[in-house]
Amino acid sequence: MKTQTMIFSIRFKLFSTLLAATGGVVLCMYLVMQWTFNNGFLAHVNKQETLKYQSFARVLAQEWKNPGSWQQLQNNRLHWNKLLKSGMGIEFNLRDEEIILDDDLDLFDFQTHPPVRPGLHLPYLLDKNAEVIYGMHDKLGEIKRYPIEVEGDVVGYLGQLPQKELTDRLDLLFVRQQTNAFLLVAVLMVVISIVAVLPIAAHIVKPIKKLSQGTERLIAGKYKTVIPVTSKDELGLLSRHFNSLANTLKENEQARRRWVADISHELRTPLSILKGEIEALVDGVTKPTPEAIESLHEESEHLNRLVNDLYELSMSDIGALNYIKTDLDPIDLLSGTLDTYRGEFEQQGLTLEFVDEDQQPLQMLADASRLKQLFSNILSNTLRYTDSPGKLLVEYRVHDGNVELSFKDSSPGVIENDIGRLFERLYRVESSRNRVTGGAGLGLSICHNIVQAHEGSISAQQSPFGGVWITVILPTFG
Repeated sequence: MKTQTMIFSIRFKLFSTLLAATGGVVLCMYLVMQWTFNNGFLAHVNKQETLKYQSFARVLAQEWKNPGSWQQLQNNRLHWNKLLKSGMGIEFNLRDEEIILDDDLDLFDFQTHPPVRPGLHLPYLLDKNAEVIYGMHDKLGEIKRYPIEVEGDVVGYLGQLPQKELTDRLDLLFVRQQTNAFLLVAVLMVVISIVAVLPIAAHIVKPIKKLSQGTERLIAGKYKTVIPVTSKDELGLLSRHFNSLANTLKENEQARRRWVADISHELRTPLSILKGEIEALVDGVTKPTPEAIESLHEESEHLNRLVNDLYELSMSDIGALNYIKTDLDPIDLLSGTLDTYRGEFEQQGLTLEFVDEDQQPLQMLADASRLKQLFSNILSNTLRYTDSPGKLLVEYRVHDGNVELSFKDSSPGVIENDIGRLFERLYRVESSRNRVTGGAGLGLSICHNIVQAHEGSISAQQSPFGGVWITVILPTFG
């Protein structure tokens, strides 16, 4: 099992890949070098032979001068072979009409079978009409001709049959030595590659192992896990993303714990009040007067609103909140909601002002009840927090296919550090969790989800009147 795990490990795969790639490159280099050397060395040998033939052609030109023809040389085979020995370094032992090659003990008839060692070719001698004086007729078309010139006139040709393979023992020995040297170098390169690839594979796999170990710690719930970023490559980027994920999970876990604690607190407060008042009624401390019954009703309403808000918020978070969208004018809906709240604003000594200068019809695809809930939550937030006397200015403008709604209320305001957290669930600016002044802290969170469901945005900033300025941007198509 351990062996199987090692075979399928990234380190083994990476090592095998690098080794295979390096081995392939080394093999290709070896084959190319071997082929290049063999062909280059053969070309070098043929070039040296060419120089010898050119030099021998000048010797033959002197031989032609004395009689002025090839007749004397043609009738003196012994002299021709002496010329080959002196000019080309070819040795012959002659016996009657047969020629025996020094190194080979094979006999050849000169006229029909020239004394040629395998791969070794004797020079051809042709007259000026390209008629063969010495040489074989069957390979006449393959020879390379060197003109034999006397005073600028061509009196004959010296023919060379180029070598297609090496035959000289010293040449073959040299090639064999070079081949062994190339093979040794190739083996050394593979060994060096193995030694070099092992630490490289380990170095690359090391951050992957750290990421794997970190993932195991995250699975175990250890969200404070941090992976050291040791490079700027893709693995370094992956480590940074891992750290960002771990931090997000840590924040989500902390938010979950706060969420549970805050819900417990919010539910415990009205329940404690209800329990206390009911016990007072049961013990006879408080008489069941209409005022006492009204107090119980108010606390039950607080509890009912909190439970409903929590339910709507949870449904919105999981995407289960139903939205029935129709074509509507958001400004008409906003104006109607403002009219509903004008009486409550007057009772609390607040001025509600709506600026509708554009007065142009708008159309958007939206859920009328959810938009009304959005506007109501913002207005209720102002009623709950704004001091009397105070004001709320509501205005809008249309730009880039969007309608921008602004809600600017008067003091008290929110400090800069807290204003960005207004849309967090169960978040309230005041530290005393007094229900009378603070509410449950879910209204603006629900607003945020409603706006997102309509593909819009909501933000908060300091109001010029000393309070909070909430901006809602919604897309329109008219």
